[in-house]
Amino acid sequence: MKLIRKAFTLIELLVVIAIIGILIGLLLPAVQKVRDAAARLQCTNNLKQIGLAMMNYESTYRMFPAGYLDNLSINPMNPAATSNPDPVIGWGWGTLILPYLEQEPLFKSINVNSIAMNNNSAGAVAFRKTVIKGFLCPSDDTGLNTFTINGFELAKGSYAGVNGQGELADFDSAFGLGMLLRGRGVSISEVTDGLSNTLFVGERSSKSAKQAVGMLPGICTWVGALPGGDLDGESPALYILGHTGDITDPHKPNTPQPDGFYHAEDFTSKHSGGVNFLFGDGSVRFITDSINGQTWAKLGTRAGGEVPGDY
Repeated sequence: MKLIRKAFTLIELLVVIAIIGILIGLLLPAVQKVRDAAARLQCTNNLKQIGLAMMNYESTYRMFPAGYLDNLSINPMNPAATSNPDPVIGWGWGTLILPYLEQEPLFKSINVNSIAMNNNSAGAVAFRKTVIKGFLCPSDDTGLNTFTINGFELAKGSYAGVNGQGELADFDSAFGLGMLLRGRGVSISEVTDGLSNTLFVGERSSKSAKQAVGMLPGICTWVGALPGGDLDGESPALYILGHTGDITDPHKPNTPQPDGFYHAEDFTSKHSGGVNFLFGDGSVRFITDSINGQTWAKLGTRAGGEVPGDY
């Protein structure tokens, strides 16, 4: 009499499980690569929209937006001083281009020319914590889209403007060599290095957050420079601006400090191998982590007269 088997043997079952495990192992990297490519493409599109908004702003005002607003008549810049006071207003370049990003109702919900960045009215509080998808890179999704500094809740952002090569002390950010400065906009005629050779806005991911302050979801926001919101002695401008370092000490993308942490003012991303960057001409390019340090620093100035070279 023939015996009819109605089930797998244990060995057969283990073999099937092993084959399925191998197939999953082969498929997962491919799926992850597709996801990474999609996130990088969306990030590129975000920056292109920001670039278009910047150009429309320039067409309206004949200059690009200020890095962040400041009442320089009340807080005058003193070249002889070693430091300058916090800004009175502080709304950033991201706030100023909202009308050109289909966010005009939000922009009109407060008067950025009369309401200070640290105002505690209901309108200002709601404005500061409004999350805007176009300012977020999908590869840097931490599950938290706001963070709190000095008691103020701010919407997270993924993009910081280039102030130039120097550190972002309050004194320096008004005299930065880059495109986005404290208290004033830059005109196209000032960009003698050429818009296509000048960094404008780039990525800063949550890995720039410092463990010393509880691993914030990101040291970046679209909102502005919060008065009194400096981090470890840095300028409040670090939340919306960054720097490249100079040619003697370039701060290349995704390059940690010797202690393993990332400098809060530098540019970082969670894309593999580099960061997306908007240039002054509206183009978006992927800057690799391996870029020559001097080339990187030269791209951070608008009128340095340097020849950046290939990258």
